[in-house]
Amino acid sequence: MQNPMPPALEAMLSAKAIRATDTTELRRILYADNRIGDAEASWLFRLNTGCAQKDASFTAFFVEALTDYIVFQVNPEGYINEANALWLMKQIDHDGKVDTAQELDLLINILEKAKSAPDGLCAYALRQVKDAVLHGEGVTRSGKQLKPGVVVEADVELLRRILYAYAGGGNIGITAAEAEVLFEIDEATPGSNNHPSWTDLFSKAIASHIMMFSGHTPVSREIALRRAAALETPEAKAAASGNPGKPEFVEMMVDGLRDIYAMLSGKDRSEQAKSFERLQAGITDSERVTESEARWLVNRINRDGKLSDAERAVLTFIKRESPDIHPALRPLLDKIA
Repeated sequence: MQNPMPPALEAMLSAKAIRATDTTELRRILYADNRIGDAEASWLFRLNTGCAQKDASFTAFFVEALTDYIVFQVNPEGYINEANALWLMKQIDHDGKVDTAQELDLLINILEKAKSAPDGLCAYALRQVKDAVLHGEGVTRSGKQLKPGVVVEADVELLRRILYAYAGGGNIGITAAEAEVLFEIDEATPGSNNHPSWTDLFSKAIASHIMMFSGHTPVSREIALRRAAALETPEAKAAASGNPGKPEFVEMMVDGLRDIYAMLSGKDRSEQAKSFERLQAGITDSERVTESEARWLVNRINRDGKLSDAERAVLTFIKRESPDIHPALRPLLDKIA
């Protein structure tokens, strides 16, 4: 039996509004015992769904309190298992989609704070953006009337934020579930006037899935999704100078190793250089496109029989940057010659 809401919360639900003073009262009631329990978590979702008018302070509290509940108060702390993820999705998924921006903010914040989360949770968040793109409405559109079937800049930034958030748990490459959603978005917007940043994000993300599939690279996915920057550490430059012909993708990965390299400061410089070289070698190894990776990409791109601009960008990127490409991918690469 569901625990009855306290009278103060019932009053907010009846008024369908939450003011700043209500948020203060909510914090006092829900954290009376210094933790958020099962009942309190359910009450928050009911208030978020049932109150059309909500002060900004409630949004912040909603995300904070439920992240606290899911990530830090459900054992083991910091780890979201399949059962916890399913509970969360059931709470926010009333009709097959995230209904409010607060719920999407909650999803992203949980992905950012968790040490580990099921792949499906990130893919679930990505699919909310996909639905908004297809229908021209939803949590990413801020009430604007936009043409459906077009990826706008705001959509790309939200997709990027979700992918970065899931990287917070130490996840390396883009997962198969995430890559699948990105392909679905691209296939759903063929020939449309997508924002140029979509092609950039799509190509880097899919290349990350393919070229870091084996998981040898020690750097996080943020490095694969951002632009390259020059190396600043003199020792790092010296270590990299032995391979003047290394492709841009390696340079992009190596850029992300600056922090790792700095962490080795307690060792002597010769040991630092050796460690740096080992890390760089791991990156190069992970960039080889194996048979299984090549066949997956061929089958995925050929699923609709078309080659979009974003897919062409992926192939161009891999053709230019991978030092070792399996022959199974050659027919597709020849199309972009």
